Amino acid sequence: MSFQAANQPATLPGGAPLAPGEVPLVGDTFRFSTIAFYLHTELVLTNRRLYAVRPNTIFGLIPVGTGHSNYPVENIAGVSAGTRFDVLGVILGVLAVLVGLAAVAIPGAAPLGVLLLILAVAAIAGAPKQAIEVMNSGGGVIRFPVSVFERGRTFEFANRVSEAVARTSPRAAATASIAPIASDGDPASALRRLEGLRDQGLITEPEYAAKRAEILARL
Repeated sequence: MSFQAANQPATLPGGAPLAPGEVPLVGDTFRFSTIAFYLHTELVLTNRRLYAVRPNTIFGLIPVGTGHSNYPVENIAGVSAGTRFDVLGVILGVLAVLVGLAAVAIPGAAPLGVLLLILAVAAIAGAPKQAIEVMNSGGGVIRFPVSVFERGRTFEFANRVSEAVARTSPRAAATASIAPIASDGDPASALRRLEGLRDQGLITEPEYAAKRAEILARL
């Protein structure tokens, strides 16, 4: 799923409405995991938020509803894609195989043994994990699992979201406005506007000091 300016949807995935002035920028749909290929996660970045719709599951296989999440753009510090190998999952999977094989040989326990074998295969096959990782301004990370077979698309999507966040965040807009402030013909007005950006936390103290010195140098 990809959004174009000429064909913007009236709603977000799951039927969530767009707010007045909200515009979808980047969106895509991914398989939930390598094993649960029949489930999907949808992610959409607008000029105001990152909106996510993903399935809630039991054992990562059985769907039990859908989760909806919103992350304001100003709270997003970065977006990346990560790959890891679940060693613990493999160990548990091997143990489940051993227990399952033993249970199959016991009269009356065969159904339990088959279930354990199915879960074991799922755990081992799903050990390589891929995820889209959203880092918030507080240092936390929210992970959206996706299939390892979509690794290339995952990295491409993370890059596109990161670029869009950098363009649309209030911080980026404030930084871009420093240059015209510094060239303002009225130094007093320029200093007041610069102080306003600093007081709102939209520019850092070093940025404020550098541009203030640049303005004062013109006096």
